[in-house]
Amino acid sequence: MINLREIPASKEDLDAFEVNNLFHSWSYQPAQAPLRVVSAKGIRFTTEDGRERLDFSSCFVDHNIGHQDPRVVEAIVEQARTLCSFAPSLSTKPRALLAKLLAEVTPGDLSRSFITLGGTEANEAAVKICHQYTGRRKMLARYRSYHGSTATSMTLSSGDARSWVQVLGGTELVSVPQPYCYRCMFGLSYPVCDLQCVKYIDEVIELEGGGDLVAGIICEPVTGANGIIVPPPEYFPRLREICDRWGILMIADEIMSGFGRTGKWFALDHWDVVPDILTVAKGITCAYVSMGATVVRRHIGDRFKEQFFSHGATNAAHTLGCATALAVIPIYQEDKLIENSETMGNYLLEKAMELQDKHPCVGDVRGLGLFVGLELVKNKKTREPIMPVEAKIRPGMNPKLEVAKKLGEMGMMAMAANPSNVIAMAPALIVTKDEIDEGIAIMDKALEVANAYVES
Repeated sequence: MINLREIPASKEDLDAFEVNNLFHSWSYQPAQAPLRVVSAKGIRFTTEDGRERLDFSSCFVDHNIGHQDPRVVEAIVEQARTLCSFAPSLSTKPRALLAKLLAEVTPGDLSRSFITLGGTEANEAAVKICHQYTGRRKMLARYRSYHGSTATSMTLSSGDARSWVQVLGGTELVSVPQPYCYRCMFGLSYPVCDLQCVKYIDEVIELEGGGDLVAGIICEPVTGANGIIVPPPEYFPRLREICDRWGILMIADEIMSGFGRTGKWFALDHWDVVPDILTVAKGITCAYVSMGATVVRRHIGDRFKEQFFSHGATNAAHTLGCATALAVIPIYQEDKLIENSETMGNYLLEKAMELQDKHPCVGDVRGLGLFVGLELVKNKKTREPIMPVEAKIRPGMNPKLEVAKKLGEMGMMAMAANPSNVIAMAPALIVTKDEIDEGIAIMDKALEVANAYVES
């Protein structure tokens, strides 16, 4: 065994450790180490080669307030000097304050939180609460969803190719369609469709046993990794009515869309809908320290005063994470980042539509706030996807990964390696008009790679 305090750390050593000793997420394990990041500030990061690059994905919709905000760094350091963590059977000041803060910023009467270490854990907790509260096992999830990498969350990631190797567990899954107007599973067009996708859910609930057997439905209000799918405005109000009529719970997975990403505190605020359970992560701490939360409505939380809450974690409501969230969340309000997300999001969408007009590979553009997607196609008229769903998990390059590679060469990172045919642009909520122009100019050039795959 080597001296554990003197592990060699040359570039060559670090590259070897990356290749030989580490699992890389959602990929065939690489033969070559990726670029190494040495620092980041605002919406830019610097790699080991000394090159400064543009982060146009907020590190996969994570760093909403940008990198290395000194107010957050100082709060972490101050808390670390006092108390880093403690067993969850006892209280800490940051934990109590964060529970109250979450009750203040979340919609309606969402008021009791289980504070987790991240997003997938938040969704695991949400499903457990749903099962325990209703006493039922069946959960509805929508195709083209991603809810996390752990067992139940991955089971519910219906239609995401990464879930295909997962042994289903933790719930009884029933899959239903997305409100994906560009590729309607019913072959209809909005608004004459009368939202057949949500009417279908109503019928599925009935056929699956209604309120006797179905516990709930989990949805991303704006679908993230699988395509930046924005529903018609009537969709969630009608889904809320269906859930209420059957007595099943609505879980809103706002792990990506929450905390200002769409130009509101939470995406469901656009449609004045309050879910029964809300899950958050990413923007709650902006990944300065990993954290998530599962927030439930008052009557659900009150049930567990009399009913045993069968869930927990050693590091639930981790003290350092709670202190980080307490520093991050007020910044949205103080720096008017949610307002900036709306304003700059409108501008980003406008510029993205110019790319659609210019590039034959861009079949559709959609988004809400600073959450905008470009859907790549082989043929605009037929809407044939530029690659199949399974391309994410099969070996070899694909057109979208080639775009991602080109973006990297040009000094920018966007969310181009996600499972769908969509390239997502999600810069930090601090982004300026000039920075959007810079990102769009780089994307404009990178899309030329995908144009080569368009059928004439």
